[in-house]
Amino acid sequence: MPAPSLTRRQFNLTSLAALGLSLAGVAGCGKKKDGTFQIGVLSPKTGADAQVGISCEQGARLAAHCLQESQPNLRMIYADTESGVDQGRTKAEKLISQGAHLLVGAHHSGITAAIAQVCEQRKIPLVVNIAASPKLTQQGYKYLFRNFPTTETLAHNGLGLMEQLFGQTKKHPKTAIILHINDTYGESMVQAFQAGLSKYQLPFSIIDSLSYDPRTQDLSAEISRVKASKADLLIPISRLNDAILMIRECVKQRYQPMGIISPGSPGMYERQFYGALGEHSDFCMTNTAWPNPSSPFSQSIIKTFYELFPQSQFDLNVAFTFEAVWIAANAYERSESTDPAALCEALAKTHIKERVVCGGPIAFDAQGQAKNIQSVSLQNRQGKPKIILPTSLAEMQPIFPAPNWKDS
Repeated sequence: MPAPSLTRRQFNLTSLAALGLSLAGVAGCGKKKDGTFQIGVLSPKTGADAQVGISCEQGARLAAHCLQESQPNLRMIYADTESGVDQGRTKAEKLISQGAHLLVGAHHSGITAAIAQVCEQRKIPLVVNIAASPKLTQQGYKYLFRNFPTTETLAHNGLGLMEQLFGQTKKHPKTAIILHINDTYGESMVQAFQAGLSKYQLPFSIIDSLSYDPRTQDLSAEISRVKASKADLLIPISRLNDAILMIRECVKQRYQPMGIISPGSPGMYERQFYGALGEHSDFCMTNTAWPNPSSPFSQSIIKTFYELFPQSQFDLNVAFTFEAVWIAANAYERSESTDPAALCEALAKTHIKERVVCGGPIAFDAQGQAKNIQSVSLQNRQGKPKIILPTSLAEMQPIFPAPNWKDS
């Protein structure tokens, strides 16, 4: 059933209540806060991750749109990290100097680590929307709260979903090869994946692991080695642009594995991936955190998103950035303060029952790591990512092995 159509004010009040925020100030009651609450949002709007960064900012703008009546003193400030560590650090400093009380960002683990150091030095809370390196919540940071799974969690969940896939389809590979980016995220993800293999009854052995620079413009040599290995399963850990290069080379060199399954990396579920590859984007799989398509609350958020951005795709980049801004607004509402210590105290006590992504209530552990995020298995079907596992959330049945390139 489609999400009900709500007026903007009905939507704001309903969404606010669903997220556990009080209605103080919405109807002219309760303690009023003076001044503005300024959230600085950092995303890579130019450079290698530009398309992903644009989606992240759309998520923040969506949240701000939904909060504009219930939180009239909210001000958003946006900055471009330019997909670079030094630029991200500089932009974080600038946002704080401009008066940001809290930062949200920054998609890339290496860039987010640099921003986290700035926030610790300046004593400004940072709500991480997307960045999976475990080290972010292992440094003892006091001002960092991450609403995104670590690579360890993604790998653990991804391996479990692979096990489910092979059990459901009664088909399985005997050999697999890992092809991964060599940046902070890629190295962390491959280590977590390999460490978790022994915990699952998976039918394949890893015969090789190849790395490459995510800024590469040519993966022909790597795919040639992958093809020569004759691996039944390709396990990529990629970003968007290199994922497109990877599939183009697989098609060109006629490397036809049983499947291409990512344990949790970006790239293959992005709208630009489908636009660049057409039918060759189909049947690729990604095991990752994802918006919940069956939740009425999530449906109402998604409906509003497409009213604002009809040419875009509501994906995890949008969803997690949306939630990050909601978390910040929730902390501000409960603390009734822009004081960093008060905001951090409120963030630590976050408990938001309804959410956009799959999982339980939004809450953080003692290290500031989100506790209740679920992974799903996505398969690209006719140019769109569809949930195929777990069966309780499935939108379509999985197709495995994948059809040959010539037949797809």
